[in-house]
Amino acid sequence: MRHKEPDIHIKKIPPYSYLAPFYDDLMDYIDYDLWIEDIMGFIKEDPTVMNMLDVSCGTGSMAVRFAQAGLKVTAVDISPEMVREAKKKVDAAKLNDWVRVAVGDMRQIPFPDLFDIVINLHDGLNYLPNLESAAEFLEHTYKLIRPDGWLIMDVVTPLLCENHFMGYREIYTDESGGYERETNYDKTTRQALTKFTFEISPSEFLVEEHGQRAYDLEEVRQLCEQSPFDSYEILDDEDFRTADASSERFYVILRRT
Repeated sequence: MRHKEPDIHIKKIPPYSYLAPFYDDLMDYIDYDLWIEDIMGFIKEDPTVMNMLDVSCGTGSMAVRFAQAGLKVTAVDISPEMVREAKKKVDAAKLNDWVRVAVGDMRQIPFPDLFDIVINLHDGLNYLPNLESAAEFLEHTYKLIRPDGWLIMDVVTPLLCENHFMGYREIYTDESGGYERETNYDKTTRQALTKFTFEISPSEFLVEEHGQRAYDLEEVRQLCEQSPFDSYEILDDEDFRTADASSERFYVILRRT
């Protein structure tokens, strides 16, 4: 007698809703201390920087480190599950007096505070799907920064996606489960799509799809020029030279004067 194969159930869920607890393992190759060193180096001549807004904060790795460096940090992410992981990290570091964490859309952050510096790292801007939404972010963020304040963000370029995201596949497992990751990049639309598949049981799977939009140098210049910010620099993130066509990732530093 033949056994009936179980029905396969695949459910699509919002980004990071199941991935969040795995995120730090996924990103374990990142040297967060080096990122802190970079940002602190950019602002070292400005002793007035005391409070920071960390946009797209993820699981709070940067927020905790900046607080340990002496800054008051407000950390915001659109994913409630990532914010939950960030709060755990802040609690474990006993930094609740230094870091507040909240759920929020980077284009509509509700705080009335003015910040000395806003950061948007870990490809945060690339999660905005087009130039219009990226411009909306810059317009909104300008209103959150005090005079002489800073916005520092990183931006992934088409070159990086072409070099690293064309048909990328990874399988990760540990005692709590794991995932299969597939990333593909469309050079025409400049959209990178990453699909995470989680096996809950032999017949039940959860799928998260993460979309990112790559921005080239001319597009980033256009964003900066049309923003309300008074000055900007676009640097290669490896050696801080002025960014060019060979740069895979940019640091973008904007000032409100």
